[in-house]
Amino acid sequence: MPISQAIKTNVLKINAPNANKRNRYLSKLYDREINLSYLIIIVALYLVATANIGFFEQVLAVYPFSKNVGFILSITGLLFGLMWLVLQLLCYRPIAKPVLITLLIIAAICGYFTNAYGTIFDTNMLINSLETDQAEAMGLFAPSMVIRVLILGVLPAFIISKIRLKRFTWQRGILQKTATLILSVALIAVCILPFGDQYASFFRQHKQVRSYANPITPIYSTIKLGENYVDELRRPDTLALHATDAKRVASANSVNGSGKPKLMVFVVGETARADHFGLNGYTRNTTPLLSKQSDLYSFQNAVSCGTSTAYSVPCMFSYANRADYDIDKAPYHENVLDTLNKQGVNVIWRDNNSSSKGVADRVTFEDYKTSDTNPNCDVECRDIGMLDGFDKLVKSGSSPKDTPKDTPKDTLILLHQMGNHGPAYYQRYPKEFEAYNPVCMTNELSKCDAQSVINGYDNAIRYTDYFLNNVIDTLKPYEQDYDVVMVYISDHGESLGENNIYLHGLPYKFAPDSQKNVPTIVWSPDSNSIDADSLSSMVSQPVSHDFITPTLLSFFDITTDEIKGAATFFKLAHSK
Repeated sequence: MPISQAIKTNVLKINAPNANKRNRYLSKLYDREINLSYLIIIVALYLVATANIGFFEQVLAVYPFSKNVGFILSITGLLFGLMWLVLQLLCYRPIAKPVLITLLIIAAICGYFTNAYGTIFDTNMLINSLETDQAEAMGLFAPSMVIRVLILGVLPAFIISKIRLKRFTWQRGILQKTATLILSVALIAVCILPFGDQYASFFRQHKQVRSYANPITPIYSTIKLGENYVDELRRPDTLALHATDAKRVASANSVNGSGKPKLMVFVVGETARADHFGLNGYTRNTTPLLSKQSDLYSFQNAVSCGTSTAYSVPCMFSYANRADYDIDKAPYHENVLDTLNKQGVNVIWRDNNSSSKGVADRVTFEDYKTSDTNPNCDVECRDIGMLDGFDKLVKSGSSPKDTPKDTPKDTLILLHQMGNHGPAYYQRYPKEFEAYNPVCMTNELSKCDAQSVINGYDNAIRYTDYFLNNVIDTLKPYEQDYDVVMVYISDHGESLGENNIYLHGLPYKFAPDSQKNVPTIVWSPDSNSIDADSLSSMVSQPVSHDFITPTLLSFFDITTDEIKGAATFFKLAHSK
C-alpha cells in the first residue's frame, strides 16, 4: 500500500471515533423529548432577551434604571408574562413547532429593523411591507441583517424543528395548559399591581414605547389588520338612516311659527368630574363665575355613556342608549346632528380637542387646535378661542368666512373643549388661573403627591368655569332676537389617584364613579321657550348622556317616532 494512502486510512480511522461521537451527541440532543410547556417558557425568555433590545432602550430612555429599578424589573417580568401567555394561546401540540419557528424568524427580522431603523411594526407598517416591491425589498437587505436572522432566528428555529415533544393524554394536556395559563396571568398581575400608578401613566402616555415589544406588536398588528380587512368587507355601502319620519313642528317660539329662531351652544366638556365643581357642593369654589350667574341649573346626578372620549362622544349624539350602543357600528349610523342638519338647523362643530370622533363628519367642522384659526394659543390653543367671530358665525348661518345671510336661522354650535384632559393638567389653563398650589408639573402623576395632582386638576376646572361664563355672556346679547340656551356636559370623568387609579378609560362595569359622574349644566334665561319649572324639577333627578339626542330634537321642535317619549333635560313651555 502506498504511504500516502496508508496515512489517509489511518487519519480516517483516528477521526472516525470523533465523528461518531459528534453524531451520537447530536442524535441524543435531537432524540431528547421536552415538555411543550417548558419549551414555551424557554422560547419566551429567549424572545425577551434577544428580540426586545429596542423596547428596553425606549423604556430606559423614559425611566432611567438608577431611579426606577423596581419598575424596570416589573416591566421585564410583565413582558415575559405577556410573551408566555401569547405563546400558550398560539401553541398547541400539532402546530406548536411551526408556530414557534415562525415567531422566532419574525422576531429576528423585526428586531433587526427595530434596532437598525427604529421601525415599529404597526398595521400601517405591515401594509407598507405588503405593498413593497421586489426592488425596494432588496434594498433593505444587508449583511448584518442576514447574520442576525441566521444566528437569532434560523439557528434556534432549526434546533426546535429537531426537538421531540413529549406526548400526554388529552386530559393531562388540558390540565397542564390550564395551569400554565393561570400562572402566566398571575405573573402579569404580580408585576402590575405594585406599580399600578406608574403603569397608568406608562400605558396612556407612552404608547409608542409599548409598540416596540417584539413579536407581540407584530402579532397584534397582524390580527388587527385581519380584523380591519373583515370589517372592510362588512362595511355597508350607505349609512344606516335614523329618524326618517322627522319633521318640524311649528310653535310660537320657532321660525316656522313666526317666532324667534333657536340658538343653542352645546359645550362638549373633557375629563371633568362632577364632584370637583363648586356648583355641586365641592369644598373648593372651583366655579366662582358660574356661581354668580342667574338662570343656571346644575344637575347633581348625571352619568356618562362611557369612560373615554372615543367611546362617549359618538355615544352622546347617537340614537342608541348606552345599553344598546355599539362603538363599532356607530360610524355607519346617522346621529342626531345629521337629523338636525337635514331639518334645516345650521350645525357647526368647533373642535379644540382631538376630533369629533366622526360625529361631525357631515356637518360644518372647524379645527381650533391650531393658531391658524384659534387666536388664543400659548403653550397650547385655549378653549376660549372657539368663541372668536361668534357674531359672524351666528348671523351668517354658517361660518364667519361666509357671506352673512339676511334671514336668521335655527343654529346649533357645538364647542368641543380641551378641558381637563390629563395627565398634564398644569398645561390646561393659563398661569393666571393657578389658584391652588403646589401643582404637579409632570405627566408622571405617580411621582407627585396626591394634593398637587388635585390642585392642577382643580385649576383646570376654574378655567372651564371662565370659559363657560364667557359662553353665557356671549349669548346674552342674542336674547332679544334668538331663543338662546347653553348646555354643558362632560364626556367622562377622571380618577385622581383614588385607590392608586389615575386618568380614565377603565371598563364601564369596573370603573369608579369618578370616571362616570359628569357635570351637566344648563343656562336658560326666562326669555326663551324652555319651561323653567321642568328644569328645576330635573336637577336632582338621575340623568345621563341618553338624554342628549331627545333634548336636541325637542329644543329645535323636531319630532320623530324613534325618540318618542324619551326623557329630556327640560321641556318647552308650549309642550307642558
